[in-house]
Amino acid sequence: MIQVQITKEKNKTTITASGHAGYSVHGSDIVCASFSTLLTHTINNCTGVSVKDERGLFTAKFEDVNSIGNQTMLKAFENTVNQLAEQYGKYITVEEVSL
Repeated sequence: MIQVQITKEKNKTTITASGHAGYSVHGSDIVCASFSTLLTHTINNCTGVSVKDERGLFTAKFEDVNSIGNQTMLKAFENTVNQLAEQYGKYITVEEVSL
């Protein structure tokens, strides 16, 4: 199962992700492919992002949350990842935290 946490602070949003969907075999897992594409697209189209991948825990910190472009991309990420969790809840979960 992919576990996603979106942590919103006043001046920063952090997305952490870990795990594997397990929907299908490697190379044909549509849940994994969808999530990976969504996260990569969000990171590549935002400014002020730092990324760390350690031992299966992926962390993306978005420091420029006041940018209109970043706000749009992060909201689209949030909406889409929640849709994935609604459709494939057995394979991906999303937790949202506001600090």
